[in-house]
Amino acid sequence: MFLLLNTYTVPTKAIDEALPRHRRWVEHHFAENHFIFGGRREPRTGGFVIAASDDEAEVRGYLEDEPLFAEGLVTWEIVGLVAQLAVDRPLSDALNALGVTTSVPGNDDNEKESSETVRVVVNDEDRELPGASTVELLVTEMCQNHGVDREAVSVSLDGEVLPQERWAVPLGAGTDIRLAVLTPGG
Repeated sequence: MFLLLNTYTVPTKAIDEALPRHRRWVEHHFAENHFIFGGRREPRTGGFVIAASDDEAEVRGYLEDEPLFAEGLVTWEIVGLVAQLAVDRPLSDALNALGVTTSVPGNDDNEKESSETVRVVVNDEDRELPGASTVELLVTEMCQNHGVDREAVSVSLDGEVLPQERWAVPLGAGTDIRLAVLTPGG
């Protein structure tokens, strides 16, 4: 997840004239589920948006055709974020659905979830794991059991490669996990 922060480089009158083009760009990225939320800064010196992607190159690609930037009216700063906590269950669930793993502090549901179990498939083997299990826990278990360096581990979740920064994702029932150890030379 990334915070995209723009700063005006021209008077707000020039920004106001370009805002309709900028809003079309913003609406397109919201429609594509690239952005979670955004708005303007206060005092009015620029704007911000939270991008759901965990791929900085992808996020930089979003900015290539952003009208305010293309016209030299703003600069953009990209700040990587790792969300961990949410104020309530609905927000946590919404973020989790976007692949942003969060929990609610002090919430008894977190403890209840950890006492339940979840059935998943790990490298074609059915496994029953504690409900609070994550990819991170599976990788740690594999590394300990097989003497593997975690930097050599590659993970896919339901057929998609999962970068290390997303290994804290909770495992859902029926999730297909592939753990592979990468070795030098192939």
